[in-house]
Amino acid sequence: MAAKKVIFVVADGMADRPIPKLDRRTPLEAAKTPNLDQLAKDGISGAMNTVDVGVRPGSDTAHLALFGYDPNVYYTGRGPFEAAAVGFDLKEGDIAWRGNMGTVDENLVITDRRAGRISDTTPFADEMNGTVIDGIEFILSPGSGYRIPLIMRGKGLSDQVSDVDTHVANVKVHEPEPLDSSEEAEFTAKVLKKFLQRSHEVFKGMEINTKRAKEGKPQANYLLIRGAGFRPELPNFKDKYNLDAACIAGAGMYKGIARLLGMDVFDIPGATGKPDSNLLAKVDKLKESYNDYDFFFFHVKGADPLSHDEDYEGKVKFLEKFDEVVGELRQFKEAVIVVTADHSTPCTLGEHSADDVPVTIYSPEVRDDDVEHFNERECAKGRLGHIRGMNLMPIVIDLMGLASMFGA
Repeated sequence: MAAKKVIFVVADGMADRPIPKLDRRTPLEAAKTPNLDQLAKDGISGAMNTVDVGVRPGSDTAHLALFGYDPNVYYTGRGPFEAAAVGFDLKEGDIAWRGNMGTVDENLVITDRRAGRISDTTPFADEMNGTVIDGIEFILSPGSGYRIPLIMRGKGLSDQVSDVDTHVANVKVHEPEPLDSSEEAEFTAKVLKKFLQRSHEVFKGMEINTKRAKEGKPQANYLLIRGAGFRPELPNFKDKYNLDAACIAGAGMYKGIARLLGMDVFDIPGATGKPDSNLLAKVDKLKESYNDYDFFFFHVKGADPLSHDEDYEGKVKFLEKFDEVVGELRQFKEAVIVVTADHSTPCTLGEHSADDVPVTIYSPEVRDDDVEHFNERECAKGRLGHIRGMNLMPIVIDLMGLASMFGA
């Protein structure tokens, strides 16, 4: 009998490249992961490029593809997902941005893109929320960790404005520039520049930064924004697949995607989206709500920030922690269980790469293969073959016995 539940696990940035100090193993190969290995033994495995071969995916575009939404059609920028994550109701004409509190020197050279990974941006969001410049209102709310989503609301705005965040440190912040010749883009860039200058002056003088300076911590003195976009018109997940879906995640952006798809989103105490996240609390929430939903999007973030920090030893330990979660999830033997990553984040690079990611699918009726270990090299030998992210949901739907026939 086909499975009627799906547990769709995405371990953010889990995949990696061989690391010399790990004897040319990846962190996933070096970690002790008996539960992931058993899932691979019981399931079918393969390799997957979430967006496409040779494409270095963002987490946002990758997740759209994994859920079966072509990012080439539906992606409008990361900002709307970050805004949805904190509960912003985007109105027609709003421009949403993803924002980080960063550190710049007196010449506006970025010295830390995340202000020492400051854990709470509430004072900064509160200070500038509601600012109005040239008739445009700036709406800010604290996101998870160092993040501050930003909305520009008013008439005559455009999302065709360049990122301010340079994506790397030790260079000067970019000024917002229009990306086309429209009056709207020129106006948006002009008013945004005024806001960033004003907020920088305000942030520099805040007591919290004076205190951070005395403690030797990076000052959170500049809002680094990127990913401008209007609210995307995304088909509802329920309408698309006829599945009641819930999101179990700690980090904000993934909750934002889920909300815009119409999934129910849980707030789970201790689920921080960081390596110290209470992963077992997520498992408890899944168990508690298991009978209420057909599809669970179960997101785990911790491997990705460790990769960005090039901390391969920490990543190995976190993957072993994640393996304990997979052990809990394996108890749901009647469900389709998918385990994969949204992208590779090699510790040797500190950024996303275009490398494929491992994927394993378990279900009671799956045609298993000879793969016995869940990692990048071994999964690539599986009979699932090499797929794209857009292929994954159709495979899952078929394993549930819900796929429509093509032809007579």
